[in-house]
Amino acid sequence: MTDKDAKAHRQLYAKIPRFKCIEGCTDCCGPVPWSSFELAAAGLTAPPPERADKQCQFALKGGCEIHERRPLMCRLFGTVEDLRCPHGRGPLQLLSVDEGHAIVRRYKRIAVS
Repeated sequence: MTDKDAKAHRQLYAKIPRFKCIEGCTDCCGPVPWSSFELAAAGLTAPPPERADKQCQFALKGGCEIHERRPLMCRLFGTVEDLRCPHGRGPLQLLSVDEGHAIVRRYKRIAVS
């Protein structure tokens, strides 16, 4: 994990609007891609194995146990027009599909660099 990786990830994360989830909800928690930076930040050497119930292994005890270190796709859920929260939560202004896809494209470039 380099300073360059950390900076690139922080810049992308800053483009994603924040909002308050329903406390204890884990409906969006499932298998997602991880960059090597995100794995290291979460203390992992490989992506978590997929559970039989398709929930993320960190979706425990009524919430995300690594919320501040969660991967980009977890951060995007609920903030993009085509990734809406099933409970209607989200920021006041959703990212457009184009904006969301641009963030994912940039993420893919930094995730493999």
